[in-house]
Amino acid sequence: MYFLADPPRRKRHMLLSPAVRWRVIVEQVSEIEHDVVLETVLRIRAAGEVSPTRIADLLQLPEDLVRHLLAQASTGGLRVTQDGQLQTSASKVAWVYRDMATGELWPDPAPEAPPLAARFTSRYRAQFNRGTPGRPDIVECLLLDTPETTVAEPTSIELARFSRASNDPNRRTAIVSSGEECLVASLVVGLTAGCVVQTTRGVPHLSLSQHLARAGQQYENVSRWLAAVPRETVPQGTELPLRRALSELRDVAGEHTQAGKTFEADAILSRVELCLSRFVDQFRYLHGIDAEADPGPGSAAVLGARFGLTEDDAALLAHSERGTTGRKVTRLLLAASDVGSPALLGLMAATVQFTALAQTTSPSSAVTTLVEVVIALCDRLMTSLEGADVQQAG
Repeated sequence: MYFLADPPRRKRHMLLSPAVRWRVIVEQVSEIEHDVVLETVLRIRAAGEVSPTRIADLLQLPEDLVRHLLAQASTGGLRVTQDGQLQTSASKVAWVYRDMATGELWPDPAPEAPPLAARFTSRYRAQFNRGTPGRPDIVECLLLDTPETTVAEPTSIELARFSRASNDPNRRTAIVSSGEECLVASLVVGLTAGCVVQTTRGVPHLSLSQHLARAGQQYENVSRWLAAVPRETVPQGTELPLRRALSELRDVAGEHTQAGKTFEADAILSRVELCLSRFVDQFRYLHGIDAEADPGPGSAAVLGARFGLTEDDAALLAHSERGTTGRKVTRLLLAASDVGSPALLGLMAATVQFTALAQTTSPSSAVTTLVEVVIALCDRLMTSLEGADVQQAG
């Protein structure tokens, strides 16, 4: 079955990549319009007064009105946050996808979509029509094969990335089905530096893009297909994946560090993990590092010798599962030639700390410290990227 990442019309080239999908229930929170009376009633209830009669007496309001407001809050899932914001929470069923070639989760859950009516013209080439019989709009597709046949089920930390309600102890973000193999159809855009695979939000999937580029170097038929992808310019205002991940980490960390609030470690660590993963992608792109070789049996010893890691910390990285940030960082460290790079050393230390904290996922000051370290680390890389852009422009 083929599931479309909702590309715009008039785009002619898409990548079909093997993936596994899981149905999940995602708990989402949204702010609603300010209502002084409703907020006051809900604050009193949150303080422990549950009697509509007593609340009506305290506020000098008709009891029927108070009962109506409480019923409205119950039906709509309304609540007042500790900082006074009126919010509503709701659950929705969606799908999360993990790419087989890279082992990474796609950045957003996706709604149910009908299968594509793709017609294979050869073993690795397919077409489908997004137009009408009278005005066909044929999309050329390339199947990117991979020797991988299994992927890991999403972890609680990865799932926390999909819910803004992750700090709610009653959240219901959870997997509700077994993994199903499928093909994900993704838009391929030709840029000056090469072809890029886009995600559902139009953000480049750098790991999958690099995988596609290597296939183009190895196979002539893939190279010819890529050469036919029309070249475009990057739209103004397009954000780098690292910058977007960093902005989300700042936002979520800010929400959980307000006075009087406690935080759910998964909610913070999920964004930390995404930032570290995007850091690896961007660092590899900036320095042209090919880091795809999987760690071998002696990788822990190599990491310890090259970077001065303790035996336990080296093993923590070297034994990371495929598709995790720990595995991506290990590949980068083993492939990098500049072992004294401050950026690599900072990335290594942050990843070791993240991997250790991910095994406990309990609120602690160490999580707050890690957030500060990761933000500073990513900010420095973003500054390097901006400096490189200025030099190229000059």
